[in-house]
Amino acid sequence: MRERSVKGASFVFVGGSGGIGLAAAKAIASRGASVVLVGRDSARGEEAARAVREAGAREVAWVSADVSSVAGVAKAVEEIRASRRAIHGLVHSAMTVSFRRATTADGFELAFGLQYLARYALNRALVGELAASGDGRIVHIGGKAPPGLVPDFEDLQFERRRWSLLPALMSSQVLGYLHVQEAAKRWQGLPVTASIACVGMTKTESTMRGPFWVRALYGLAGARPERSAENVVRLLTAADATPARGAVLFDPKRYSPTPLSYDPALARRAWELSERLVRERGLALGPGRQGGAAQEADSPAGPIAQNR
Repeated sequence: MRERSVKGASFVFVGGSGGIGLAAAKAIASRGASVVLVGRDSARGEEAARAVREAGAREVAWVSADVSSVAGVAKAVEEIRASRRAIHGLVHSAMTVSFRRATTADGFELAFGLQYLARYALNRALVGELAASGDGRIVHIGGKAPPGLVPDFEDLQFERRRWSLLPALMSSQVLGYLHVQEAAKRWQGLPVTASIACVGMTKTESTMRGPFWVRALYGLAGARPERSAENVVRLLTAADATPARGAVLFDPKRYSPTPLSYDPALARRAWELSERLVRERGLALGPGRQGGAAQEADSPAGPIAQNR
């Protein structure tokens, strides 16, 4: 696959202190890019920053923020903007594997708050910086949701239904699909591509700290993070991102973008609900309509813009 040059470009990895996010960050660093890692564990973050620097990054920055809350998202956005005028790639790998129902500081069910709403909020808040690069790429790392699954919009927090891990995770995955589909529609006038890279079982730190049966299963069948990160890297470096706009890569072993085709009314409903939730909690967002970020990104600096 023909690649664009990312030497000197800036990439942000949310949840990049370990696992697939770190593996992708190191692969991008090896091409001479600048990398920002975002996470909540400073000790792990500094260690990850050293690994990314050793991989060849032009520059590495660590941002300590817990993006499971809207306040944490705002903190991350503020620190990223302080050092980056343009962002060429934004990767979301922060995930949860909690075997009990948990809530975020904002009171959201954890999978919804961390694996969906945080991603929505960060994408919306940073779309101007992504567009300013002239070719910004957003990549959600996720899983393959069952065909036909639609989130229960009347009970997204599993307050009435019985909570269990898999339905909560799959609901957040489909919401992410809807967001990427709607973003492709609303941002079609901007040089920003949003996509989803599905991954299978992967031997990450979190999975290998799980119950015995999880460790045993992932130990036998799980892929290495570097293997699971391959399509993430391809989405960030492909010379032509057009086929990946509003698309999902279902097979982690092949670069084969499939356009998302959910009911447009559902995608619009998810976007509007999410915008209301993050605005109610104080995060300032631009208009978010088709071309709505144009004022934030009215001076694109070409395919590979220089950092501030």
